[in-house]
Amino acid sequence: MKSHYSLLVQSADASVPAILKRQCMDPEDPDYGGFPEARKGFAEPAHGISTAANLAVLYWNDLSWYRGDPTLLERAVLACDHTLKLMHPDGTMDLIETNFHDATSVGFAIWNVSPAYRVLKRYGHGSDLEARLEAKLLEFMRRGADGMKEGGFHTPNHRWVMAGAMAMLSNDLDRSDLLASVDEYLNEGIDCNSDGEYTERSAGIYNVVNNKGLIAVAAELGKWDLLEHVERNLYMVFTYLEPDDTVLTINSRRQDLGKELYPFAYYENYLLAAHHLENAHFAHMADELLRMTNPYEKDKSALNRKHFPKPVALYMLNDEVRETELRREPYDREHYERFYRESSIVRYRSGPVTATILAANDVFFKLQTGALSLHCRFAASFFGDFGRFVPASLEKTADGYRLHYHSDRGYVRPLGRPENVIADGRINTTHRRHTHMQAYDVIVDVVLTVDGADLRIVSAGVEHLPCKLELIFPPGGHFDSDQAQFRAIAGQHLMLKHGAFEYALGDDLIHVEGAFGGNTAYHYDLRGSLPQEPGTFTVYFTDFSPTAKTVRIRGR
Repeated sequence: MKSHYSLLVQSADASVPAILKRQCMDPEDPDYGGFPEARKGFAEPAHGISTAANLAVLYWNDLSWYRGDPTLLERAVLACDHTLKLMHPDGTMDLIETNFHDATSVGFAIWNVSPAYRVLKRYGHGSDLEARLEAKLLEFMRRGADGMKEGGFHTPNHRWVMAGAMAMLSNDLDRSDLLASVDEYLNEGIDCNSDGEYTERSAGIYNVVNNKGLIAVAAELGKWDLLEHVERNLYMVFTYLEPDDTVLTINSRRQDLGKELYPFAYYENYLLAAHHLENAHFAHMADELLRMTNPYEKDKSALNRKHFPKPVALYMLNDEVRETELRREPYDREHYERFYRESSIVRYRSGPVTATILAANDVFFKLQTGALSLHCRFAASFFGDFGRFVPASLEKTADGYRLHYHSDRGYVRPLGRPENVIADGRINTTHRRHTHMQAYDVIVDVVLTVDGADLRIVSAGVEHLPCKLELIFPPGGHFDSDQAQFRAIAGQHLMLKHGAFEYALGDDLIHVEGAFGGNTAYHYDLRGSLPQEPGTFTVYFTDFSPTAKTVRIRGR
């Protein structure tokens, strides 16, 4: 959008000094030309050429402070040399941190290199320095195309990285042979369910990657039906934002699980989807994401601002994106209730309070008000970890939602015959008879209210089974009940026998009623339960199953 362009160029310009300072300029160092990462101590080849590409585009940008500065191209050439030196003859690269002969590292880099190459071809003046850079980018693209065509992947999002990158190169290099490879990925089907959730359920990282790859294939090859999946996901993301603008990550299957991340990386997703789909909700969200990065807007916005994409090349190559202002319309992110059945999650928001209900997760309920969150877990000491409440189902009821968990455990009888001993000395246990089987059931009914929820917890089956409810808070808040008052610290925990308590952090407060302490001593290290989450403050309620308790949770 036109109003964003100059701000993005300013932001990209502001990052240049730190990038140049980070580049290794010692000719005797193996990382010469690369960008060593502090946490690793070495430079990744894909990161080097990607950084070179993003630097170079500013050389041709009329709004950039670095317009015409040869330093950018000289440094970019050095970075390309470093990457090409580490590229394998088969056209793959290593992600030295963990993956080797990795075609997907090439794919991620192409997402930056291809736009830079196109900017050079459109705005370049044919100088010797430009020609040197062009030759190196082309070499990487040509070798990388072969590497991706024959290479593979090992995580779901990599398929769309590869498909998107090969779609771009099919146009850059006039390589029609790459189209068959793109179709191989597409013919597997798109792993985005009817809710809009991808396989990895990674709202903090890989949703963005999947969307970007599918948008690239759609735009490069005219496969516009792929944007249906992107559209579903981006609407789902609206309901995955917490009151403090962080992204819900507790149901992720990847490394963003439980991390506090802001949605800045979605900027390009929303921007391009807004233009391609003429979607006013997405245009407004692109505005919001840009606003969140303003250092004067909110202190919290600085936490992940470095991850905000600066797609300067995209604007330079797309006249419509650069010159057009889209109609904006806010999507109501403060009042909704969504039951995503295929994803087994409920998201609810009423003003400054959100509630999350999850199946197939150790955390079955989350409440957040402002920046203060509460996570709930339930466990019993039933045959080791078979007492952990990880609901197998989530259903809508007349007044709320029901989570259910069931387990049968017991013992086996001896076989009484030796003929089942197998070659490696182990016994074939197929025919063992079970005895003294015990059943354990937990049902949690969640009734949502305007400012929180009521949890009715019912456990049944085996008698006199120790169990506990865990209420997990961030540390540093103030705990207040009729039994105690104190400032909570990380790693601290307590058991509350009865009544209610409040936990306040900054301007945010959570009120909990319905404490129970039927089993007062066995909570922190209850056998089979997960250990206390590191860096948290935890309140335990305890009992012996069978039990039926109602806990009321409110956010203010």
